[in-house]
Amino acid sequence: MNKLPRVFLLLLWCMVATAEECVVRILHTTDLHANLTGDAISPTSFAQLSTVLKTLRHDAPGPVLHIDTGDTIEGSLAGAICKGRPILNALSAMGCDIWVPGNHEFDFGLENFLSLTDNCPVPMLCGNLWPRGTPLENRYPTWKLFVFQELRIAVIGLTASFLPNWYLDDFREAFEVETAMATLKRVLPEVLQAKPDVIILAIHQGLTSRQNDPRGVNEVAAIAYRFPEIDLILGGHTHRTFPGQGISHSWYLQPAAHGEFIGVAEITIDRVEHRVTQITSRLVQTVLDTPPDRLVMEMLSEVITEAATVEATILHAPLKNEVNAKGQPGVSCPISELICTALAEATGAEVALHGTLSETGLPAGKPITGADLFAVVPYENTAVTAELTAEELEEVIAEQWSQRKVYTYCGFWGGDVIIDGAGKAHITGIGPGQAAPVPDRRYRVVLNSHTAAGGGRTPILRRILANPAAKCTNTGKNTREILRGWLQKHPEDFTITPYPWIRVAK
Repeated sequence: MNKLPRVFLLLLWCMVATAEECVVRILHTTDLHANLTGDAISPTSFAQLSTVLKTLRHDAPGPVLHIDTGDTIEGSLAGAICKGRPILNALSAMGCDIWVPGNHEFDFGLENFLSLTDNCPVPMLCGNLWPRGTPLENRYPTWKLFVFQELRIAVIGLTASFLPNWYLDDFREAFEVETAMATLKRVLPEVLQAKPDVIILAIHQGLTSRQNDPRGVNEVAAIAYRFPEIDLILGGHTHRTFPGQGISHSWYLQPAAHGEFIGVAEITIDRVEHRVTQITSRLVQTVLDTPPDRLVMEMLSEVITEAATVEATILHAPLKNEVNAKGQPGVSCPISELICTALAEATGAEVALHGTLSETGLPAGKPITGADLFAVVPYENTAVTAELTAEELEEVIAEQWSQRKVYTYCGFWGGDVIIDGAGKAHITGIGPGQAAPVPDRRYRVVLNSHTAAGGGRTPILRRILANPAAKCTNTGKNTREILRGWLQKHPEDFTITPYPWIRVAK
């Protein structure tokens, strides 16, 4: 018998090798932030993003899963109007297989979150958060096993463990949160019993160096080293971009925020040995000339139209002078001065603590619109009041001043303060008339809910607000709506000249 030609044998070997391997494609989106129509970061719309996702699914060489790792519903005026349900419906229409909620999913209130997660249109995984008092068997699902013929793919979904530090006490009273590490220790043995070929962790946390994450917000690196069984980690939250890199035995992927990129991971699995032989990944950019997905476009048309109307609504006549976001809050920043003025007037507070929420101020020479207002206040913070002594205020001001280079820094408004060489604050005048502070008297203070929650950055503020004597109260009044009310109440032209409430001793 003649021997088979070498070329034929090589072809036959390739066919056998191919039959023994399968490639699973994972599509990863994160931090879409309700970017329904496009913004300065990513000019493409949700409907265009859907087209790219469906193309990537159609062109895949094997099974496909689309996983989104949260911060999906907040970040645009349209998101603030619809509060999430139409956006999650659109995510479902895109073909999303798993959704992991992020921290901003709570920005529209706890009841809204519970409503969204009740009959959620996208299968949700969220194993390290649950409503207090919920029995283990009734908590949000932690993981799901996908079976494609004989392939078994396990996906674990975990949210931000730091959530209690970003919201007020009503969150802590309503929900329990455990660290992602603790949840994995508890659930990974159960996952391994299912004998998956691939284990994927989808988490609303990101990869950072320890030096850049002193609060311990992100556990990704520690998880990768502690649990080598995890093949692929899909991250989010930090808005950093990782086309793909190895961490210990795991592969990490995180696309850019706002839908600018889609993460695409290709996992090659040995069908015989049931193990991963290779993971590669890349980022696919969503481009402006992509045709929109008609179904998604129709689903979102009503809220997009409503948002456009609100954006175009004129709130105030043109100003002669811009109210910009430059300078230092409490010293030289016009927009923080205006926000503090509006908050104090709306709540009857004598003093205020606030900073800037974006790099945008109110323009001059054109009518101020709803779009301008949202650009100044893009978050859903509410006004919080408290009654603090001058001594307590000095502690709070000094703590804030020590973090004046951090974007969350809040300046002081409503009193004269001197910062000495040791960084301590001394109030020399306070309230209307700048009278000398009265010992033991409590002054009404206003700040926003995010600042009041502390974010793990301001333990002194948290300690002081936790004192029952402070009477810390969430008014429920949205900061944006307070500023809107102030603009409408003051229709005349105005100029904001920041007063140097804080001075540094020479």
